[in-house]
Amino acid sequence: MEKLVQNISRLIAHHNCVILPGVGAFLAHKVPACYNAAEKIFMPPHRSLGFNPQVVVDDALLLSEYMNSGKLSYEEAATALSKDIDTLRSNLSATGVVCFGELGTFTMDIEGKIYFAPNKNGIDDPYNYGFEPLAIAPLSELKKKDIVIKRSNVKKYISAVAAVIILAFVLVPFGKKMYNDENQLSVAGFVSTENVSKPAAKTVETVTVVAQEVYDCEIAPVAETVTPTINTVEVAVTEPAVSEMPASNEKHSIIVASSPNAKNAQLAITELSRKMKADYTVVEGDRRHRIAIETYDNADDANLALERIQLTFPDAWIYVH
Repeated sequence: MEKLVQNISRLIAHHNCVILPGVGAFLAHKVPACYNAAEKIFMPPHRSLGFNPQVVVDDALLLSEYMNSGKLSYEEAATALSKDIDTLRSNLSATGVVCFGELGTFTMDIEGKIYFAPNKNGIDDPYNYGFEPLAIAPLSELKKKDIVIKRSNVKKYISAVAAVIILAFVLVPFGKKMYNDENQLSVAGFVSTENVSKPAAKTVETVTVVAQEVYDCEIAPVAETVTPTINTVEVAVTEPAVSEMPASNEKHSIIVASSPNAKNAQLAITELSRKMKADYTVVEGDRRHRIAIETYDNADDANLALERIQLTFPDAWIYVH
């Protein structure tokens, strides 16, 4: 009966109706994203599973899956399917309850009627990539004290950033000119190739005063100022060295499906291989098993490959890890 569970699980991942001949039909329904006000949880889009015991006519979809998965002939697949259904009925008659994998549970009452209770968590949907529920409390329910603490933290962060900016302006040297002892010119870290003479001070001749009489005196004329000649300065400019950025160890994987457990991830890889042959790998993280079709070392190559892969998997996306 294990093959029966596996084949129906693969089919229900890509079909809305899978008939179990003589027992009933599994029906999958798309549930859009919604907000659960009672539990204060945002529910992502997912698929729920139902069961209709009135639909028992065989549409050969399950039989075809038996043939493809086991590489059986029509007669061999029909025999294997009939044997698994008989095993399910006998187990229900003996115990009254049969766990049908992760899809749900079959039960049988004293009158021989078969019922099915689906899993409350729904079924895996490879096209929704296993979005998780998100719990967010309304803003009106937040305590005022918590809001004040958050605002004060923001002020602290802004003050710290402002202090860093001011410190950077203080420490960064600007183009200040100064003369050293060797009469060389230094401008913003650049050194001149020629010496520059300091400007000569004005020379003033001594004033001689001869007192002949009280109102009669002679004053020697003041010498003219000597203006020195300053040589042309050539400044050697050295371009700053460009530091290389360290290589990133991040991987960019193109994800085409996701599952909460390893077993279903391997089943999904088998199903995806029929759609497109590739070296699928499982990337684990955040309690999910994501199925990657290709992995690259940088974002540019991953984005180019994503456009090509989305021709086959329109909902493919890039997971950085």
